[in-house]
Amino acid sequence: MKGNLSLVIVTLFLVTSNAYLKQDAKSSRTLENPVLQDDNDGNVAVQILKSTTETLGDSIKKTSKAVDNALKTKRSNSSTPVQVTHGGISDNMHSQENKPETKHMKRRATIEDYLPGFVNVLVFTSLCVASFYISKIMPYFGLPLVSGYLLVGIFFGPYVLGLISESAIRSLRIVDEVALAFIAFCAGAQLYFKKLRERKQAIQLQTIFLCLATFIMGTVTLFTLHNSVSFMHNMNPQQILAIAMIGGTLLVARSPASAIAIKKELNAEGPFTSTIMGTTIITDVVVITLFALIDLVANGMLNESKPNPLLLGVFAAQMVISIIIGVFFGICVLPNILIDEEALYNNGEEGVAFADKAPAFAKAMFRAASYLLTLTLGFMIFFSSHVLEPYMEPLVTCMVAGCCTTNFTSGRKAFVKFEDGCAPAVNAAFFTLTGAALSMGVLFGPVVVLVLILFLVRLFSIGVGSYAAGRASGDSIQHSRLSWMAYITQAGVALGLAKKVHVEYHTWGAEFATTMIAVVVINQLIGPPFFRFAIRQVGEAGKTEEWTPEAEAQLVEEDISLFDDTPVASAKAMSAQKDLL
Repeated sequence: MKGNLSLVIVTLFLVTSNAYLKQDAKSSRTLENPVLQDDNDGNVAVQILKSTTETLGDSIKKTSKAVDNALKTKRSNSSTPVQVTHGGISDNMHSQENKPETKHMKRRATIEDYLPGFVNVLVFTSLCVASFYISKIMPYFGLPLVSGYLLVGIFFGPYVLGLISESAIRSLRIVDEVALAFIAFCAGAQLYFKKLRERKQAIQLQTIFLCLATFIMGTVTLFTLHNSVSFMHNMNPQQILAIAMIGGTLLVARSPASAIAIKKELNAEGPFTSTIMGTTIITDVVVITLFALIDLVANGMLNESKPNPLLLGVFAAQMVISIIIGVFFGICVLPNILIDEEALYNNGEEGVAFADKAPAFAKAMFRAASYLLTLTLGFMIFFSSHVLEPYMEPLVTCMVAGCCTTNFTSGRKAFVKFEDGCAPAVNAAFFTLTGAALSMGVLFGPVVVLVLILFLVRLFSIGVGSYAAGRASGDSIQHSRLSWMAYITQAGVALGLAKKVHVEYHTWGAEFATTMIAVVVINQLIGPPFFRFAIRQVGEAGKTEEWTPEAEAQLVEEDISLFDDTPVASAKAMSAQKDLL
C-alpha cells in the first residue's frame, strides 16, 4: 500500500513539474522573440512534452514492475507456517552445508491448509455422502468398496466434472490427517502380541525377506526407469534416488483389513493362515517406521545436500519421542476416551449394565462423542507434529498408541468397536478425496506402462521373498510356493502414505501419488482372488467349522478374558464353557 501511494505522489509531482517547466520555457521564448511564438512554440512544446512523457512512462513501468514483484513476494510469504521450530533445524540438518531449499523439497504445512471455507466443506460433505452410497454397488461387480470411493472422487474431481477444485483439495488437509491418524491407530491395534506368538519364527523371516526384496527391487526399478517418468525430469541422480526410495517403501505395504475379511469369509485357520496374518500385520508396522526414516532422508536428498551423519541421530530422537508420546496416549488417554458403554455402569455380580436400560439415542450420542474425541486426538497429534518437526513422526505415535491400548489395557474391545464404527465414514471421506486428487492426465498417459511394470516387479519380489523365507523357516514346499498369493493385496496404509506424499511435495507429489495409487488399485483388485485360491489349496478353508466343542469353549473363554478381567466376565466364560461341553 505504501509503495502504491509513493508511486502516485511521484507521478503527480513529475507531471506538475513538467507542466510548469513547459509553461516557463514558453514564456521565455515569447519575451525574447515574439515572432517565434506562432511558428516554433507549438513544435518545441510538443517535443518537450513527448520526451518527458516517454521518460515518465519508462519510470512508471519500472516502478510498477517492482511493486508487482514485491506484492507477489508478499503473497507467497503471507501463509502462516505451522512449524515454529528454528528454521535451521529442519532446513540444514540434512547436510553440512547451508544450501537454500529447492522446489522439490517437502512443503511445510500452513494455517491456510486447514481452512477450507464453508462452501468447500458443504460440497465435499455432499460428495462424501454420495460416494458412501454409490460405492455399495461395487461388491456386486466383484470390486472392493475403496474402488467405488476412488471412482466417485475422480468423476467429481477437478479433472472431470470439476465439482471440487484443486485448491479445495489442498485446503482439506484436516481430512487427510484425521484419516491417516485413524489408519495408524488401527495398524497398531492389529499388532496383538498374544495372537502373533504362534509361528513367531516364520513370521519374522517372512517379514524380513518380503520387506527387503520388495523395497530393493522397487527402488531399483523406479531409479532405472526415471527417464520415462515425467515427474523425474530435470532432477539429478540424488533427487531421483530419493523419490525411488519413497516409491519402494510404498510398494512394501500390505492390507491387514483385506486379509482379515478373507479369513473370516473362508473361516480359515491353520499354520499357513496364521503366518500370513501375522506377516501382513507386522509388515504395515514396518512400513510406517521405514517411511518415517526414508521421508527424513529423502527430504535432505531433494535439497541437493550431502548426507549428514547427524541425520541418524535426528531419526533416533524422532523415534524415541514419538514412541514415548504414543505410549502415554495409548495407556493414559485412549482407554479413558474409548469407553465401552455396555460396561460403563456394570453392577458387578448381577452383571446388569446401565446401558441396557438407557435409551438407544443416549447410547448413540455417548458412542459418537467417544469416537469424535478419539479422532480429534489423532488430528491433534498430527497438527502438533508440524510444530515439533522433525522430532516427532505422527504415524509412529498413533501406531504405538493403538498397539499399547490393545495389548496393555482393557480397552481392546472398545477399540474394535471404534474401528468398526468409524471405518465406513473415514474411508469414504479419505478415499473420495484421494480419488479427486488423482491426475487423470498422468493416469492415462505413458505412466500406465510404468504402473504395470511396478505391479509385475512387486509380484516377482513377493514371490522371491516369500519362497526364500518359507524354505528358511522349514515350511513345506507347497506352502512356500503358494504363500506369495496371499501378500499381493494393498489398501489403507499404502494409499494413506501416497496421499501424504501428494500433500507435502507440491512439485512432483501429485503425479507420484497418482502412479502409486494406480499400482495399489491393481493389487487390491488382483490380490483377494489369489488369497482365496491359496487358502483353499492348502486345505485351511472352513477349518473353524471343524473345531471341537472343547476348542470353541476355550476360544470363548480367551476372548472374554481378553476384553474384561472382572469376576462377571469369568463367570460368563465358565457358563459358556459348561453350555458347550
